[in-house]
Amino acid sequence: MRRLAFLLPLLLSAAPLPTGLPSGPAPDRPVRLAVLGDFNGPYGSTTYPAPLARSVARIVNEWRPDAVLSPGDLIGAQKASLGDAQVRAMWAAFDREVRAPLSRAGVPFAFTLGNHDASPRSPRDRREAAAYWAAHVPALAFADRTGFPFRFSFTLGGGAVFVASLDASGPDVSAAQREWLSAQLASPAARAAGARLVVGHLPLAGVSAEKNRPGEVLRDPDPLRQVMEAGGVLAYVHGHHAAFYPARLGRLNVLSAGGIGGRDYLGFPGTARSTVTLLTVYPAQGRATLETVDAATGQPVDPARLPARLDGLNGPLVRVTDFR
Repeated sequence: MRRLAFLLPLLLSAAPLPTGLPSGPAPDRPVRLAVLGDFNGPYGSTTYPAPLARSVARIVNEWRPDAVLSPGDLIGAQKASLGDAQVRAMWAAFDREVRAPLSRAGVPFAFTLGNHDASPRSPRDRREAAAYWAAHVPALAFADRTGFPFRFSFTLGGGAVFVASLDASGPDVSAAQREWLSAQLASPAARAAGARLVVGHLPLAGVSAEKNRPGEVLRDPDPLRQVMEAGGVLAYVHGHHAAFYPARLGRLNVLSAGGIGGRDYLGFPGTARSTVTLLTVYPAQGRATLETVDAATGQPVDPARLPARLDGLNGPLVRVTDFR
């Protein structure tokens, strides 16, 4: 009996753990992100185009992703003649039509702020954006939120994916921001993740014909791109040009996220359409796939049928069909 009592702790220690206990993120579990942005209406508008409601419904009822990742332009500010109450009303409309339905479905809204949300030239817009998001902090596993909502980082999938949200709401990304991003990508949370993403509003290179000019793309983007390349970033996700285009720029993948109310590709008139994308990241494999639909018609958009190359400002961009 004494021998059995002696062996019992050893037997218990060798027993398998109950399957219901957490054991960290499964290395092969994909992390699914709905990419939706650039859906603001005209200046001061508190209503949204119909394809936005359909896109939110698709995200909630069909895709059910781990999170939404938005490249910004959520409201139609950036106009000095708008009163403070009008800007607050636009944020209230965004909350009613987008954030709240997603939150009720358990889908956190991760984002970067665009020029129509928090222009660097509008202290009022930035103040109102900060106030709104301070009252509606998304349910994310933050790694660094000291600069929230303008720049911050978080993980998804139990730490399997690391995301840094950069303040690229204007054409200049400062050396201080690049240093912050470099430190984020070197952090323990980023190093432990199987995949790293960066989201910012303005693109590194021109995508759409209407926006292919100075001030509408990041100025002197190479130092920022090099930080992301050195940090092993799988993709830079951006908005502003409202034209869905997955591409390669140097050694970096970039995703021009499209938008609700799209624009023509540079050199390809008549190609504008509204889109929403499901980005599925496979952290253990260091790759991601794209499922994109026309937000107005619901028809699939095949990346392989997009222009093979775009020779815009700071380009060229060379089309890809997935990220690896």
